[in-house]
Order: sequence, then structure tokens, then C-alpha cells
Amino acid sequence: MLATSIQFIGIFVIMANVGGGLHILLPHFPNTPYAEHTSAIQFVSTQVSSMNWPNVKPCADNSSLLCAPIDIETITFTGANDPPPPDVIGNIPRLKCCCASMTDIQTKYKDPQAPDKVAAHILVDQGVAEAISGANMRIDTWVTMHTVSPLGITVTGNNGKTTFKVVFKPGAQFSIRNDFPLTTPSHFLAYYLMGIGSSKCTATPSGGGPCAPSAPGCVVPKSLTKTAAPKTSRVAASPLRPKGQASIESVDIDCSNTHWP
Repeated sequence: MLATSIQFIGIFVIMANVGGGLHILLPHFPNTPYAEHTSAIQFVSTQVSSMNWPNVKPCADNSSLLCAPIDIETITFTGANDPPPPDVIGNIPRLKCCCASMTDIQTKYKDPQAPDKVAAHILVDQGVAEAISGANMRIDTWVTMHTVSPLGITVTGNNGKTTFKVVFKPGAQFSIRNDFPLTTPSHFLAYYLMGIGSSKCTATPSGGGPCAPSAPGCVVPKSLTKTAAPKTSRVAASPLRPKGQASIESVDIDCSNTHWP
């Protein structure tokens, strides 16, 4: 089997779906200090066998890579033969520990059918999910999917009107990024704009205290999973439902990346 690795970099909220798998929110923040950011699938062209994703072009910060822009689509993956991820392995911040008053995620972020939605919804039905810490304290989420198909992993986006795809060769490595300019105020504070009851929270992840990353990161109750995925380890590198259907059902809103401190 060949492993395809997907690195999630930046501001994401990771929710656990009823039935298994992960529901990852990629938020946008219009009319806030966090409005100016870019969201894209970033990859090397030689690792792709075909694509019809609209507006793919060289990435602004690295012209040797291509960026497929992400707005508020529902994004799914096919081609893997893994069971659903039962949790996120490793140390990861928990939003409720950082902000005890947060009770939920606002509907416009959490509900893929919301008329005013401002998030993309990424459904991870298969694979192994891990939190990987960098030397600069940044925590990314990695998802590894295994395949025996010569077609590799297909990433499909649906904006409610059309469907488009990027087909990655077996063994590819790519990232899904939600990047903010370096001049943007503390990136972690953007999470609180998504929450209900969190507008006054200011805690950010550190080496200690209630907002410190901790394990287990994001656990799906075992009664909600059908088959546990094998736990693997990796070294940081340079929801069971019909495919394509997002749902607002979730059992955990705690989990997040940290982006840059």
C-alpha cells in the first residue's frame, strides 16, 4: 500500500461526526482583522494525474507549487481503503479549555446549509489523523490515507452548483492551507470569532495552563465508530455518511490547530 499525506496548516476546527470520521471547518472571517487570508490546496504538479478544479495557478509565495483556491465548498476524499479515523492522535489545543464560555460553533460556520455560511466543510471519512508539533510551537494536523488503487486519492469539491476534482497519484503529499498574513493579530484569537459565548476570550496555546495542547486531542466516542484505524507515527515533514454530504451533527468542537504563535 502507498500512503498519501495531507497536511492541514492554519486555522481549522476539527469536529467529530456522529457515525465516525472527522468534519473539518475551514473558516473565513469577512469584515474582521482576519479577512485578508488565502485558503487553498497546495501541491506539486508532478504529483497530480488530472484535475479540473477552477482557477488553479502558481502559489503567490512559491511559484514552484500550484494552489487550488478554497472558498466555502464541501470537500471530500475518495480512493483510500482505511477505516474512519477514531481520533486525532497527539497533543492538540482544546477550544473549550482555552475558552470555557464557548458553548458551540456559530451556525454560519458549522452548518453547511446555512444561507450565510462562511466556511468550507472538509469531510475525512478514512485515514489516520495526527497532531504534529513544529519547532516553532505550531501544531498542524496530518491525515494519512492508504491506497492500493493506481488512481491514488481524489479530492472533490462541491459548491452546490458544480463539482470539481484534483486526482493525486499514489504516495503524493500535499497541504490544505488557511494562511494569514504575518501582520495579522494573534491568529488563534480568530477561533473565538467562530464561537458562541467566546467573544471576550483571549487565551492562546502555551507551554502550560488550561490552553496548553494536550492528549488525547480529539476523540470520537467508541460507540460512534465502526472500526478503529491503526495508530501510526510520523515525523513532521518540510463521517461515515454518504459521500459529499456534510452534516451539522457533531459530538466535539474542541479540537484545533494552533497556526503560528
